[in-house]
Amino acid sequence: MGESCSARVLQCSLLNTMQNLEPATQSHAQAVCGQRSSTVQNITQPRSRIVGGSPAPPGSWPWLVNLQLDGGLMCGGVLVDSSWVVTAAHCFAGSRSESYWTAVVGEFDITKTDPDEQVLKVNRIIPHPKFNPKTFNNDIALVELTSPVVLSEHVAPVCLPSGMEPPTGSPCLVAGWGSLYEDGPSADMVMEAKVPLLPQSTCKSALGKELVTNTMLCAGYLSGGIDSCQGDSGGPLIYQDRISGRFQLYGITSWGDGCGEKGKPGVYTRVSAFSDWIQAEIHKSFGSREPTCAELLKTTEMTEEEQKPEFSSLCHFYTLTCPPGQSASVCSQMAEDKCLTRFKKCRK
Repeated sequence: MGESCSARVLQCSLLNTMQNLEPATQSHAQAVCGQRSSTVQNITQPRSRIVGGSPAPPGSWPWLVNLQLDGGLMCGGVLVDSSWVVTAAHCFAGSRSESYWTAVVGEFDITKTDPDEQVLKVNRIIPHPKFNPKTFNNDIALVELTSPVVLSEHVAPVCLPSGMEPPTGSPCLVAGWGSLYEDGPSADMVMEAKVPLLPQSTCKSALGKELVTNTMLCAGYLSGGIDSCQGDSGGPLIYQDRISGRFQLYGITSWGDGCGEKGKPGVYTRVSAFSDWIQAEIHKSFGSREPTCAELLKTTEMTEEEQKPEFSSLCHFYTLTCPPGQSASVCSQMAEDKCLTRFKKCRK
């Protein structure tokens, strides 16, 4: 009894320390992550579902993102920082450049403009470098927005997973505007479901051990009927931490054998396996990543005097790809050529 009490005191002490971190060690967005509006009632029923319908309470998913291609719902996404969205890599398989994509935050009903709705342009799409479109292994991507969202009660990031993983059987939440049944129409309002985490052994025996890797996890009911569906891809599987009460992003909706079929639970990308990659990409410095079309095309609006140094700065990234031992002049020319090729593609 004494030991468990001491452990609880230590947990509370650690939590208090985390919540009072100096702003310099966290972004404002990260500091407020995983918190819902106090006015939202948690009324999700254990047997509710996305396939078949249980509307979420307005404001209960402030981190849910509607990713649109040419203005139409393509995938879900999850806000993890003021300018960054996590989603599934398969959403971008064969699709066009960033300029055709938009991200909508603060949305609840897609048939109308909600009070907190913000439509943002996409600056950069970063699929995981090891994503396999045939097996859906490493099915995760980052989307950088051209400007940060305006945080509010109904627009806030979710927390990335921290500490120990929740035990098998833990209740998690999924949400999205995806199909109400397989090959059916998409929902107008955010639909949500409560689904338990399944053991990895159950997941592999249900779907095939060669198909389910350690970067995937299953959640749902083997009895069927409760699941995510088409259009929910890239959306969140959320776990509420029992100590802090904050909501953490545990999974990303990835794939499934049908929607809500008996013995076929939904498969999610295990976000904890990619936390380091997410943090590294978000915190990469300017010049250490490829320039986006938006950044390159912006130079066309500049005067000739402004344009040259800006273009040179953006193109510097390509010098990082020069082979070892190559002379500085040859490397510089190669970088400029690569940059101009990208610029021309962006103008098409």
